[in-house]
Amino acid sequence: MLTSIFYKLLNKELVDILEKNPEDEQLNNHKDINQNKGYAFLVWFLKFYGQKPSYKQYITDGKDDYSCDIIFSNIDAGNQKWFYVVQSKWLNIEINKEGKLIRKKKPIQKFPQIEKEEFNATIKDFDTVLDGARTAGNNERFNKKYAELIEHLENNGKAKFIFFTAAQYNSEIQETINSFNRQHAPNVSLELIDINKIKRDYIEFKYKEIVSNNPLEYNYDPEDSEITLELARFKKGSSEEKGYLERRDMLQFEGRTNAYIFLLKPKTIYELFKKYKYSLFFKNIRNPLHHSEYNKQIIETLKHRPDTFWYFNNGITAITKLIPDMGNHAEKLTVKGLQVINGAQTVYSIYKAYEDATLDQREVMDTDARVSFRLIRSSDEQFNLEITRFTNQQNKIEDRDFVANLDTQRRLQLESFDTNYWYEKRRGEFRNREELKAQGIQVIPNNELITAYMAFHLQRPFDAMNTDKFFLRRKDDVEGLYDEVFNEHTRFDDMLAAAKMSAIERLFLAKIMEQMLDTKTHLIPIGLASCKLIIIKYLSKKGKSQNVNEFIHTLFENKEKVYILENILVYSMLIYSRLWNNKVDQEITFPYMNTQTAMQHYTQIEYEKFKEKIEEIDINVDFIENPDRTASGLFDFLNPSTD
Repeated sequence: MLTSIFYKLLNKELVDILEKNPEDEQLNNHKDINQNKGYAFLVWFLKFYGQKPSYKQYITDGKDDYSCDIIFSNIDAGNQKWFYVVQSKWLNIEINKEGKLIRKKKPIQKFPQIEKEEFNATIKDFDTVLDGARTAGNNERFNKKYAELIEHLENNGKAKFIFFTAAQYNSEIQETINSFNRQHAPNVSLELIDINKIKRDYIEFKYKEIVSNNPLEYNYDPEDSEITLELARFKKGSSEEKGYLERRDMLQFEGRTNAYIFLLKPKTIYELFKKYKYSLFFKNIRNPLHHSEYNKQIIETLKHRPDTFWYFNNGITAITKLIPDMGNHAEKLTVKGLQVINGAQTVYSIYKAYEDATLDQREVMDTDARVSFRLIRSSDEQFNLEITRFTNQQNKIEDRDFVANLDTQRRLQLESFDTNYWYEKRRGEFRNREELKAQGIQVIPNNELITAYMAFHLQRPFDAMNTDKFFLRRKDDVEGLYDEVFNEHTRFDDMLAAAKMSAIERLFLAKIMEQMLDTKTHLIPIGLASCKLIIIKYLSKKGKSQNVNEFIHTLFENKEKVYILENILVYSMLIYSRLWNNKVDQEITFPYMNTQTAMQHYTQIEYEKFKEKIEEIDINVDFIENPDRTASGLFDFLNPSTD
């Protein structure tokens, strides 16, 4: 999603806030609606990040409060009190029908960045606030909150200052941020939330239904924390005959590594998720869904039939770095680090049911419901992946699901959010597909990008046919290609350019399909690879400064010029055909337009020879730039006897 498109969406939500609250004098303080959007931006911030529908008590915005639009306190999941000081900055920008940006009635070439001078002035005000040097003004709400903040800091309390802006990040301000954090560490920190971060968080929440780390909460890391689990043990009853039960509510397994199976109360699961949120599932292959029939069933069972919960639910599997020896009578267990690798839906559903329950309902849940919890000690990442793979066998799992949380996959998806083509790293992670489509967003699964990327960008057409190896790492399979495809050099822009060229090919073949007599005809991936060679030669001959990706993006989005990409495809087929049929080089053994199965008999070395022959060719620019080239005339051009 382009930043300008997201800005329009966000702007509409601010207008909705203003229109739905016509009686609020502060929201509608000015006759010009654009002047009221700054205050609406604060309301949006509190509702989206703070989940606070009642906003008035938190906003301290006033004429004499300088850089303190919001001051409020919150108790985090670790029962620590935090103060938050927020300064916001909305930008009024117009976007005309052609998508051009206009600011202050003047056209601008790119979306505005944070102004360095303005940001430095805000930081100076933040410093003044922290020094306790601000004098009381006319804004009583601000005076009260400011006094509470200073008292909190004097009592060694923690605070976070947030600069919330509709502008883009500016690298020139990073040192100012670093300096502020060094000066006021460890109890005070500064966080910047620019429009790109807002967009990423919005996408996670709106279209993936996942709540990302909230800037208004301290984020605890479950992998590095000592976590105490309160075990649900059977108590020795009044009857001595049932005393044996207290020794049968836990199983210890000593094999390759230590493991336990025991029972937990819903309260323990609730407190675990409340503190660590979605970071509990970092090593899981999927995050819990906010809305699903399965979740509803778990919640309904826990609320209305808690005594049946253990019978209906498979429980939770987690891994930890260290498990101490556990005695027969232990009621608490402290572990080092924790990751839930199976049962994310169960954890989240228990949290939701408990969160929404009354005190009486919670008591009944904890009395009647029990959750099976399997805890495995492992610091072996490969073993962790294998456990994750095999404990999720009850659902259809693909190889790509197991790498969805790796850094490269996450980075590629973030890069894609700056375009109208979103990278799907995990099956089904995007919801509201119809709404995305209406906004011009196309979701592309990563497995549909790799063949084109490998053939076109990496110039490895034969490896591009090994689709079953794309998401296997070398340490899992000696023939795995994951590390070849996904590494520090992989960029979404390269993948997208290759995918667009592949789309041109598919559309072109669809046009001429009726004329194809040979059902084996298929260019992927050898034709796709040769297209890049032709583009490079074309750009060089034309003396153009564009790189290959920029060239493809520009033409692909231009209906009047896209024919050039189609002509390059035809020209690549022509060159490919003539090099083979005219036997220019007897050592080149490529079959012309053969099936993928047949192509697997040929090697990358032969393709390198083919590339050398293309280097010797002086391409025909007129052929490529001819707008009258038609699909019906393709076979004339591919005839080896044609001049």
